[in-house]
Amino acid sequence: MTAAALAMQAPPQIKITWIGSGKTSPEDIFYGGVTTPAAYDFNLAAGVAEPEVVLESDTAFSYGTRYSHWGLAKWSWIQSFHVPFPVIDGVLFNHYLSQQSIYELEPFLTSAVAAKNGAFAHPPEGGGSALSRAEYGYQFDSATYGALFEKSAGKNGVKKIVSEISRIESEFTGISSIVLADGQTLTADLYIDCSGPQALLLSSLKVSFQKGRRIAAIAEVKAAAGPGAPVRTISGNQLGWNAETPLQNGVALMSVFDSESQDDIQSDLSKIEVTLGCREVAWSGNCVAIGQAAGVLEPLTPAPMVLLQRDIERLLSLLPITQEMSVERREFNRLYADDFEHADLFNRSLFEGPDFPDTPYWRAARQLPADEKLTNKIAQFESRGLHVAYDLEPFNQEDWTIMHYGMARRPARYDRIADQASPVKVGAYLANMRREIDETVKAMPSHKVYMEGLTRFLKQQNGLKP
Repeated sequence: MTAAALAMQAPPQIKITWIGSGKTSPEDIFYGGVTTPAAYDFNLAAGVAEPEVVLESDTAFSYGTRYSHWGLAKWSWIQSFHVPFPVIDGVLFNHYLSQQSIYELEPFLTSAVAAKNGAFAHPPEGGGSALSRAEYGYQFDSATYGALFEKSAGKNGVKKIVSEISRIESEFTGISSIVLADGQTLTADLYIDCSGPQALLLSSLKVSFQKGRRIAAIAEVKAAAGPGAPVRTISGNQLGWNAETPLQNGVALMSVFDSESQDDIQSDLSKIEVTLGCREVAWSGNCVAIGQAAGVLEPLTPAPMVLLQRDIERLLSLLPITQEMSVERREFNRLYADDFEHADLFNRSLFEGPDFPDTPYWRAARQLPADEKLTNKIAQFESRGLHVAYDLEPFNQEDWTIMHYGMARRPARYDRIADQASPVKVGAYLANMRREIDETVKAMPSHKVYMEGLTRFLKQQNGLKP
């Protein structure tokens, strides 16, 4: 993804060499297999259009993540993607729900209702309909999704060398050269580390890793007769959680648990371990780390893919124009630290509540007290329905509001300005909104039928056999 984005958007005088092992990294499963709606524009800017995503990979559409039996309270909700909620007379939408003593948000979210019904359709251009308020991302497997970007990078002049790295030569100011297994020595002005959690390049510069807990996972893809619902399902259990991610021709299965609980997992699949946490800095000297090489978050939410895309976009905006790089490096690290912190807050909010299993995974996840920022977010929402926002957070007000409702957090009071509107008219407006969503979703095709029709259409458009 990094190579493709650079090839498409970096100045033409920049020459890009990609050193790769030729194999998919096992740790790629910790990206979670789901993107947010931001992936559409990101992919296009990296030379990967949606028709290619549909025809040349096993990617399906996604309205978000369904959480099932989460915690001992067995919370269940759909963390869906959605356009901004209505603001009526300067009052946020959720305050009108509180005024009407309505304690469910999900029936007012087209994407959530459609996901629950297994339906999908592209939103129409322009507003006005219930479907136009739904947003979608993608559900993918890393091998076929990654191949799209490799193809784009190759078409746009990236030179790829398939080799293991034998040695990294570094000095006080950064990396001086990379020696490959065949003895070839490569030098560059800027080294970009996309080597995953081991951070081969950045770790050679003695950049410390701020360790969190260690988790393990097993994963496989099972064949299926077409895509299931356009939603990933995460189910909590005593040992951790399981994920089912429907793809076009199968379903990706993953189980995540505490690394010390491996003896309790009965499976012939290989267990893959990773330590959660982040590097002290993502850019040191002439080396910048991207994605998991900079920091690893648990794939409970789309946070890992959100951070990966934002890392790449930030690199493109801060490509150095001199060899000194100090200004670009400082700004990159500042924004990287903020992004990781705020994405981690969103993930951690899934563990805030009174009732969770008393087992190694859950104890480790809740061991440290919640960050003050997260405590403030929850307290202000539960007190008066207020969304506390920090600069350029990767998850927006809608994401947080859906999360709060899903975790049974309800405001104790609402904005009294809402009372300036007639409660009867507000009730009628909400009832009509709910009815419109239900009727829209009933008219939508299933995700499977929609993808089959779209695939046939795209193949005909490209002169391929349907």
